[in-house]
Amino acid sequence: MKMRFWQKTYVFTLVLFLVCLNVGVLSLTVYTYRKNVEAAETATAAEQYYVAMCFERDYRDMTESNAYSNPSLLMQSFGAYYRKKGLYLAFEEQGEVIYTGFPSDYAIGENELLHTRIDGKRHILISSDLCDGKYKMIFAKDVASLDTEFQSLMVTYVLTAVGVSLLLAICLYFILKKLSGPLEKLRKTTEAIRAGDFSVTAEEKGSDEFTLLAESFNAMLGKINQQMAALEQEAEAKMLEADRKQMLVDNMAHELRTPLTSIYGYAEYIEKANTTEERRLIAAKYIMSESERLQKISELLLDGAFIRENAIEMTWVELPALLADVAEKLQPKAEHGEVEILCDTSTATVWGNETLLSMLFYNLTENAIKACPPGGKVKLSCEGTQATVEDNGKGMTAEQLLHITEPFYRTDRSRSRAEGGAGLGLALCKQIIRTHDAEMKFESEMGVGTKIFVNFSETVKTR
Repeated sequence: MKMRFWQKTYVFTLVLFLVCLNVGVLSLTVYTYRKNVEAAETATAAEQYYVAMCFERDYRDMTESNAYSNPSLLMQSFGAYYRKKGLYLAFEEQGEVIYTGFPSDYAIGENELLHTRIDGKRHILISSDLCDGKYKMIFAKDVASLDTEFQSLMVTYVLTAVGVSLLLAICLYFILKKLSGPLEKLRKTTEAIRAGDFSVTAEEKGSDEFTLLAESFNAMLGKINQQMAALEQEAEAKMLEADRKQMLVDNMAHELRTPLTSIYGYAEYIEKANTTEERRLIAAKYIMSESERLQKISELLLDGAFIRENAIEMTWVELPALLADVAEKLQPKAEHGEVEILCDTSTATVWGNETLLSMLFYNLTENAIKACPPGGKVKLSCEGTQATVEDNGKGMTAEQLLHITEPFYRTDRSRSRAEGGAGLGLALCKQIIRTHDAEMKFESEMGVGTKIFVNFSETVKTR
């Protein structure tokens, strides 16, 4: 299991503190104990010196009185007296023990101080020469209290070390846990980001290094989100552009079918119909007109001008002439469906591509003819920069109007299939309108008819 940063800090800090604490307290305990030993040794040496001085004084008085004297009696007297006070005395003469008050054997060198145990208790032994070196006195004092004090110091040391260690461990845990809180939150933030949630942010609270780190992290995350948003927008724009281009290609392919159908129909009419030379010339004229239209559409497709939009060549286009031309081209189809086409135009000129605008109104007018029953009427008109295509056909519902410009959408699926339509005509019209920055509006009522308004007034130049 991997340890986190605050856990490592906790363990290392606790171990370091405990080592320093134990070394310090143990050193203080040993130092105090040694001072106590030195004090006991000094006190023992002072007492031993006092006893030696007293013995020499009494021994000198005894020898100067010229009375019969026995040094051993004096030694016994001193030994018995000080034994009552917990002190042991022994006297030697030339290495031979004359008197000893020790309960057991002892061993000590010349003028030496040592620690030994007598009857299981600790004593300090000091030896010194007396009476000009004639005798040697061995002095012993009970210092068992040193062991008791040392044990008491050790117990105090252990209790202090354990208590302080536990207190430190608890306090250090909560302190480091608290201090590492911002770092833990930052870690959870990075985990959320790794899981794909880029909406999270690090908490910026306080003025310490963690806050500065959180601020830097949030700034970096903000830039990343901006870059990702830009990339997403770019990707979405590319997808929309690809879809738009594909739609334009599909729409243009659909548009190619219309002039081809007209050419085939008029050619078949010339070949098979028993008609006058004048009507043959009229049919040939329409074949040439549709061939020219087909040629222009093909050039747009081959050059990619229509798809690229910015490469489309714009000129001033006379709307009345363009609408009249569309009506003339669709006259045979209108006659076939027993529909009347009317033109009511005034002077109007717009900035655009004549071929695309011809395709626009051709599709709109053709759809109007298809929507009319026999005896119906289709009216083309323009005034200023607004053109209108109106019919008195069956009309459309509000739901149909919402989807009418969608690719492949057909209001009457059975009729469209019969006539070979794929539902792309109005989608193409929408693209042409967008290319010219114009507006197209539908008004329709079931059983009454449909009006289509094409308005160039807001964004297209007028003359």
